[in-house]
Amino acid sequence: MIQLPNLLIVDDSKLNLTILETIIKNLKVNLIQALSGSEALEITRGMDLALAIVDVQMPGMNGYELALKMNEERLGDKVPIIFLTANFVDKLQVFEGYNYGAVDYIFKPIESHILICKINIFLDLFNQKQAIIQNTVQLKESADELNRLNAALKKSESKYRSYIDNAPDGVFVSDENGKYLEVNEAACRITGYSKDEILNMSISDISPEETSKESIELLKTLLKDGASKADVLYKHKNGSNIWWSIESVKLTKTRYLGFVKDITERKKTDEKLKSALEQLHQLSKYTEQVRENERIAISRELHDDLGQALTAVKIDIGIIKQVISDKEIVSKMNNIFNLVGEAIKTVQRITSQLRPPVIDDLGIVATIDWYTKEFSHRNNIKVFLEMDSELNIPPDVSLIIFRIMQESLTNISRHSKANRVDIVLKKTINAVNLKITDNGIGITEKEKKSKKSFGLMGMMERATSLGGTFDIYSEDKKGTEIKLVLPLVADIE
Repeated sequence: MIQLPNLLIVDDSKLNLTILETIIKNLKVNLIQALSGSEALEITRGMDLALAIVDVQMPGMNGYELALKMNEERLGDKVPIIFLTANFVDKLQVFEGYNYGAVDYIFKPIESHILICKINIFLDLFNQKQAIIQNTVQLKESADELNRLNAALKKSESKYRSYIDNAPDGVFVSDENGKYLEVNEAACRITGYSKDEILNMSISDISPEETSKESIELLKTLLKDGASKADVLYKHKNGSNIWWSIESVKLTKTRYLGFVKDITERKKTDEKLKSALEQLHQLSKYTEQVRENERIAISRELHDDLGQALTAVKIDIGIIKQVISDKEIVSKMNNIFNLVGEAIKTVQRITSQLRPPVIDDLGIVATIDWYTKEFSHRNNIKVFLEMDSELNIPPDVSLIIFRIMQESLTNISRHSKANRVDIVLKKTINAVNLKITDNGIGITEKEKKSKKSFGLMGMMERATSLGGTFDIYSEDKKGTEIKLVLPLVADIE
């Protein structure tokens, strides 16, 4: 029986819980409700959660505190959290929420179709993750079984070292032309041929066409150096291809000894592990793309809906002011007019943070120049730029560079105690290089390796998603240096 994914909703208002339940009722989830943070922690302890929807403002334990406590106990399995709030949050609160595990914010009153879309995304991600975990468990079981067999094989080799005929590995003796002169029973088992059949064959007879040249080169190395070692594909009597691990040595001028292991299953296991890792990598890329798409959607809604509404309100206030003669009322209208203006600026700032339009319009150089000026003004930290004036970089690479630069400056403002940052962005023939250096207190090895360093892990994953590298260096109390290298190729994975 398939177990439904668990979805937690937390709100100190029973009415709000009822509203959420009504919105979510048609989804295939196991809905868990709590009226407080402490109740939520109690009923979900030890439980796998696909998603949590948490009210920010709650008595006793607010949403941020609940998120922190909930994910402190889930070091390897963080719960994605959507925060509910009736108020617009400022930038610091947004960053605080993301640090505690937030993946998004939903404002009250709740737009049901938007919430359902967001929930479905994370349910899909949870189901994909569970499938990958199940595959990984199966692969581990296969690897454990293979390790057990290898251990038993080694024990057998040690016990019967002096008895070639009983050796578990295939033993082949050949001449300088690759013709077999002697084999043991294990060699017959590996190849599927009888001893008499093998003694009438040579290396080329059991080499598939696709690896015949490789086998010949292996023999040439043996003739030249007196020893060779390689994993090569050979042909079984039943027509199937099998992988051999071969170690060969020179016995005499015309005699060569080869020890062979059938590593076909190990090769298959390696391919399965490689496939699982690739699935995890693709899942991470998909997750990041979902986040970027959500940022774009939220930015567009803020700009098109809220921004236009505020602008209309501002215009109406201006018209009303013209027909009012009462000075006290005019003064209050002026205050409202100014507040609406500030709200418009806030919407513009949040929109730019979510998805700076200058990236698409003017490119990464202009974006970094704009963002660092804003950053320097807000944090009183001097930023010095050294960038190629005309950088033609693909949009996906530009976005990765901006997000890593944005996260780096956020960390610097919070932790480094620096008053100067140097940013260098250069393009070579095959790559883009970004270097960010500050003069702060540096970062320790413990901090870099901490399981709570989500910002660093996110930057590393963003770099890896495009086949790049991300490194962070720090000397004791002499600042921190971040280096990002992204390849520039037409088919970046």
